[in-house]
Amino acid sequence: MNPSLAFWTAALVNLLAIAVLTAIGIRSIRRGQLSKHRRCMKTAAALVSGFLGAYPLKLLWLGREPLSEWSGHAILVLRIHEVCVFTLSVAGLTALVLSRKMQRNRNRLTHLPDAPLASSRVLQSHRIAGWTAAIGTGLAFLTAAIVLLGMYERAAGS
Repeated sequence: MNPSLAFWTAALVNLLAIAVLTAIGIRSIRRGQLSKHRRCMKTAAALVSGFLGAYPLKLLWLGREPLSEWSGHAILVLRIHEVCVFTLSVAGLTALVLSRKMQRNRNRLTHLPDAPLASSRVLQSHRIAGWTAAIGTGLAFLTAAIVLLGMYERAAGS
């Protein structure tokens, strides 16, 4: 296996871990387990950050993928994947920023008696951003798997 395929295979495993943590986090918040939800989402965010830090290093050491060898369909799937990754990153960061606004507030989950009520607008915005990030994560994983499969097929054909 060439180094580029190894990198992208590890990236897909990383993205799977992010998707699993996201699913566990969603289930946790629905069960009222705020601490578990927070841990899962922060870990998922750290894994996204880890990839975003590793990608420039991959570019430095291994370069870009030779897209001239890719079909138009494969490039389209790659571009859709990139939009999904961008969406999950922006929405996830938005949800994280909004969660910080909610940390010292009392809401239906924390019930902190001395804290002011969390704004319903902030709670709703956090939920929308979180769901956007979760959907983006699922779609990013699916498209990444398709892209990686194509990379393996092209590697086997050369």
